[in-house]
Amino acid sequence: MTKILVADIGGTHTRFGSFEVRSKRALHLVAVSSVPTASIHSGLELINIFQDHGYLSEAQAMVLAVAGVVENERYCRLTNAHWDLDLNILGAKIPKKSVLINDFVAQALGCTTPKILSGMLTVQRGIPDAHGVLAAIGPGTGLGMCTLVPQTDTGTYFTLPSEGGHAPWPFLNSQECAFQQFLVQHTGYAHAFGDIILSGRGLSFLHEFLTGRKLAPPEAAAEAGPESETAAWFARFFGRACRILALHVLPRGGLFLCGGVVAKNPHFVTHSEFLRECIDNPAYRKLLSNIPIHLTTDPQTGLYGAAKYAQQTWEL
Repeated sequence: MTKILVADIGGTHTRFGSFEVRSKRALHLVAVSSVPTASIHSGLELINIFQDHGYLSEAQAMVLAVAGVVENERYCRLTNAHWDLDLNILGAKIPKKSVLINDFVAQALGCTTPKILSGMLTVQRGIPDAHGVLAAIGPGTGLGMCTLVPQTDTGTYFTLPSEGGHAPWPFLNSQECAFQQFLVQHTGYAHAFGDIILSGRGLSFLHEFLTGRKLAPPEAAAEAGPESETAAWFARFFGRACRILALHVLPRGGLFLCGGVVAKNPHFVTHSEFLRECIDNPAYRKLLSNIPIHLTTDPQTGLYGAAKYAQQTWEL
């Protein structure tokens, strides 16, 4: 029986766990833990935490999903933390089969596993193409996205990570442009981009702009109920992000919505503004309407995706 150590190192939480690969290559999560990412200050400290929890001793493989650009599956300077992770300097402390992947690669792959698929909320039924491209997008500490290309001969996926959350954001009317100026003034950045709009802090900025109330993300979310103006704006912006991604990659197999902000506040994607904006296109409204859209609210999605990456990489 193969054991896989996995972790999902986000900007806010680091979740880690141990999987067993049992009969018919089924993945079973046998242990899971979580610590605040801010409590970790180095890659070595992270590995010591795994060791203290007993997750390293029997692991034959390790996949760590990280928020940031991964180089050669071995190095990442974390986007939302003040340390980097370099597997090359950890030596004998980690399994020989060890890699880093982008956190939204893990989210996307996790959405294809039976455990996560079974608990999803369908936002748009669409007409799924069994051989079509899949994509995942979601707001958390930042805005993540990834595309999966099915490999029909192996049943695996070719993964295309993205840092599209750092691309300049399109504002479409005078009210939205006023919000852009608000963001520039409050962040010091020269322009607005997805990470500071569709994220926890983005929700706080938006709520402050619309209400004058400066709140932390959880408090802003609590006030941004289904009937609020904040929810309508956030739903519209997220729908626009989904439309942009869908037009770029044509995910006829399905679009998965992930990330802590919408997982904890599903009304942001069930709001009428979300789908209205998502399919608003003069040339391809029908195509966009036919894309299946599903929301995952399971916090272990990234762990399942990391385990699946190990499974398809080393044929476990």
